[in-house]
This record gives sequence, C-alpha cells and structure tokens, in this order.
Amino acid sequence: MKLKNGQTVPWYKVSWVWYIIFMKCAVITACIVTAVLIVKNPISMVNDDYYSEGRTINLELKRVAEAEARNLSFYLDVNGTDLTLRFRSGEPDDQSSLLVSFYHPTTHNYDFSLRMPRSGDDSYRQQLPRELDGHWRVDIEPFDKAWRVSQNIHLPAPQTITLVPENYGI
Repeated sequence: MKLKNGQTVPWYKVSWVWYIIFMKCAVITACIVTAVLIVKNPISMVNDDYYSEGRTINLELKRVAEAEARNLSFYLDVNGTDLTLRFRSGEPDDQSSLLVSFYHPTTHNYDFSLRMPRSGDDSYRQQLPRELDGHWRVDIEPFDKAWRVSQNIHLPAPQTITLVPENYGI
C-alpha cells in the first residue's frame, strides 16, 4: 500500500485491515456459538401440527366445561414431598384414583404425572418425586378423562391451595 508521501507500507501494518479481519472473525465466532447452542438446546415448545393442536384445545375446553357443570373443586396441600388432594365441592361418579399432572412452564423435562389412589379419609395421597418450587400448572383428571381441573400454582405454598376449573372466559 502506498501512502500520500509515496512510501510503501506492508498491508499488515495498516490498522483498518486488522479491524476488518477482527470484525469478520467476531461474526464467524458468534455464528458458531449460536449454532452450538441451538443444537444442544432444541426448542421443545414449538408444535408443527397447529391444526391438531387446535382441535385438542377444543376438546380440553369441553372437559373443563364438564368439570364446571359438575361443580368440581379441590384442596391441594404440599408439605415437602407429601401431596394431599381433597374434594372441596362436587364428587366424581366413581371413587377411583385420579391422575394429577404437574407441568413446568418452560422446561418439559421437569413435567411428571402421578396416579393418586383414594385413601380411607376420602383424600388422595401420594409422594412427589422431589420437592417442588416455582410456578407449575396442575391438571387433575379421572382416568376416563371425562373432566379436567387445571390451574397455575406457585410452590412452596404457605397454605392450602384451592383448585377450581378455569375456562378463561370461554
């Protein structure tokens, strides 16, 4: 490269050349880091079949409406890893066990379901796999999936949690 005074300077002594090289290397590094993060942490919340999911949502709303029609609500107590569930109002036709599912709002690896048998004092008891904290969505349903009570809760809770069917105004 020639300067204004006629002197020749090698390219590697010109500062703007190194600036351009640095910026290109920074962009390539950022792309590689982004690609590695995407491959190691795939997004699990995106569903490709929106039509089927929409139909499923309509079925879920019917189940919530059925729980409202039966006037079902529950008391939920969580003490450490002990989970106790009692009917607040309404009673199912059969006295069989219930399926209780816990859903984490962001990480599906934390989700789990419990089969809760009915005990002698008309409550349902089960052990949690671990102590829970943070926000959770709890779904309660019988095994025939005739109705469903679902609510968002925050654990640990200092008192008994009341679960009622939420239809979100539909």
